[in-house]
Amino acid sequence: MKNLSCILLILLISSFGAKASHIVGGEMYYDCLGGTQYRVTLKIYRDCASTGAAYDDPLPVTVFNGSGAQIFDFTIPFPGSAILPVVFSNPCVNIPSGICVEEAIYQTVVTLPPSANGYTLTYQRCCRGPAVTNLNTPEDQGLTLTVKIPPAADAICNSSPRFDNYPPLLLCAGEELIFDHSATDPDGDVIVYELYEPFQGGTSSVPSPNPASAPPYTPVQWLGGYTEFTPFGAGPITVNPTTGLLTATPQTPGLYVVGVAAKEYRAGVLISTTVRDFLFKVMNCDIQLEAEVTPQVDMTTFVSYCQGLTITFENDSYGGSNYYWDFGVPGIGTDNSVAFAPTYTFPSSGTYLVTLVVNPGWPCTDTSKETFIINEAIIANFVPPSPQCITTNSFDFVGQGQYPVGGTSFLWEFGLTSNPDSAFTEDVNGVVFTEYGYRPITYTVFYDVCEVSYTDSVFVYAEPEIGFTISPELKCAPYLAQFIDTSFAHTQIYYEWNFGDGTTLSNLQNPTHLYPTPGVYDVTLTIWTDAGCIDTLTETKIGLIEIFPSPVSSFTVAPPTATVFDPHFYFVDSSIDSQTHWYFFTDGDSTQTRDVWHSYVESGYHYPYQVVINQYGCPDTSWQQVYVIPFTTIFVPNAFTPGGGNANEVWKPIVYDTEFYEIWVFDRWGEVILNSTDEQASWDGTMNGQPSPMGVYVYYIKYVDHDTGLPFEIRGHFSLIR
Repeated sequence: MKNLSCILLILLISSFGAKASHIVGGEMYYDCLGGTQYRVTLKIYRDCASTGAAYDDPLPVTVFNGSGAQIFDFTIPFPGSAILPVVFSNPCVNIPSGICVEEAIYQTVVTLPPSANGYTLTYQRCCRGPAVTNLNTPEDQGLTLTVKIPPAADAICNSSPRFDNYPPLLLCAGEELIFDHSATDPDGDVIVYELYEPFQGGTSSVPSPNPASAPPYTPVQWLGGYTEFTPFGAGPITVNPTTGLLTATPQTPGLYVVGVAAKEYRAGVLISTTVRDFLFKVMNCDIQLEAEVTPQVDMTTFVSYCQGLTITFENDSYGGSNYYWDFGVPGIGTDNSVAFAPTYTFPSSGTYLVTLVVNPGWPCTDTSKETFIINEAIIANFVPPSPQCITTNSFDFVGQGQYPVGGTSFLWEFGLTSNPDSAFTEDVNGVVFTEYGYRPITYTVFYDVCEVSYTDSVFVYAEPEIGFTISPELKCAPYLAQFIDTSFAHTQIYYEWNFGDGTTLSNLQNPTHLYPTPGVYDVTLTIWTDAGCIDTLTETKIGLIEIFPSPVSSFTVAPPTATVFDPHFYFVDSSIDSQTHWYFFTDGDSTQTRDVWHSYVESGYHYPYQVVINQYGCPDTSWQQVYVIPFTTIFVPNAFTPGGGNANEVWKPIVYDTEFYEIWVFDRWGEVILNSTDEQASWDGTMNGQPSPMGVYVYYIKYVDHDTGLPFEIRGHFSLIR
């Protein structure tokens, strides 16, 4: 699909400014009339909107011999000029205004003086204009039109080639310029076409040299990035050397000088060259409509050229409302459709030129043609063989699908880890793989221009591998071992564990086993498979398990019960085979002393424990229970001094062992200052962040006694002193 906004290619130029002298281009050729008499023709093109130099009247031509010495000159009267019609191959483009190019065809018959080494005829004129994009200082570069007449020794009475067509004035580069730039030679000589470097001639100070300068001539001075082969810079341009077909796709707006040569050969010898020097103008344009058949290989459904006789065409045209398709089937008139994207079944395989006309018969219409290669559908597939073991694998493959019996070729691709890695027959036997796992296989069928592939895979079993491990941690009796299987197989594995202590065997994959007594134990694992790579493997790890003896933690505590008034307990160690000892009293205190007194501050049950470690690093732990009988106690201070910087900064009752506790503090007006059920509640002497006044405050406490379970109340007062 071309872009809606594309590049407009305007051959020659439009108006550029009131002071410009705009020579657009030209060419020169001749016809031999006998002897040294010739009809010389020059075609000169200029911008008719320019106010620069007019056509020469008369036009001077200088004649040089084959050695470059001037031997003659002549003039041709101005024949008048004609404005060329603005012809554009796509009528669906909004043509810009102001396009004006005129052509003057100078022609005369002249008898040249004798010259044994031929002639060079030259005309020079300046200037091209300041807006040319690809030349350096173009306003000071003119053009040189020149042509050579070969000596009689090379060609008697030769006539030079002349170009048949002049490119259309307007063309959108988005559609690509494809122009027949061929020439005709009256003598039937061979013509070879090429992009040519134009010559400059004349200057702004000497715009019309007479006589012209002698050959050889100086090429135009290109701006950086431009040459005769890349006159558009990034935009491509080519000319077919045999047919003269010119193809160009300019990309950037501007004015571009281009030269094309038609070289005349006779018996393999170059005898004359006709050069066309011309100018392209590139500018933005707006296309209203365009026809475009989606190429076959770009269709979303394209897989190969062998997808059957039925094709659903895709249409990338825009701007149209009516469509006419001709599917190119010779000899019938029913191979057409008016659908936007029709489906058509061709009568047989073949190559067809499909034509789409958008808005047929309208003033604005466009045509697109694409070649389609149609063949019966071919299908390739195969059924993957069953998996095999890598040690004995040998696979046979049978090609299947739908394709003609004759004229079909095949390609199997098995990968680099196989022997063979490829094959070219429909069926292949004895393919051996050297790596296990899924191995991708591609089977390709070729017929005519068609190619279709099918990929699947076979599975190769790996040989079983045996392995197991256990945590490297210290092992103390009794030890519960957790065994970890690291064996591998593509099929089910069966297990038999021998733990080396004469107990029952296990068939679990990752078993646990209890070793109750110290010792060194060998562990043996046997695995086997009954599918895939069938095998039995055994591994014994000598001395894998070493169990060390454990110490016995033991201690006594006396007395087992004490009051909060005498909460002292004596701990006596009675452990066995221990080397390191710790008592943890569970009140944040601990010691390594074996026999020790410890006092508890808090009442209630406590659960001290002992940790012992022997010489191997094996530990043991034991616990005891002691009880501190609680006794409810409440002490209330009668004064405090906040802000005094001493130890009496807050007022806080001392409370022990209540079943329930709640306190209130009131000021002299009965407003509650403090209310809490926390035994650790206190007051800092402030109210709403402000210091309370010095004075007497009242407290009220309710609590439940721990021993009796009876409720009690305490009332009193205290002083805030500042």
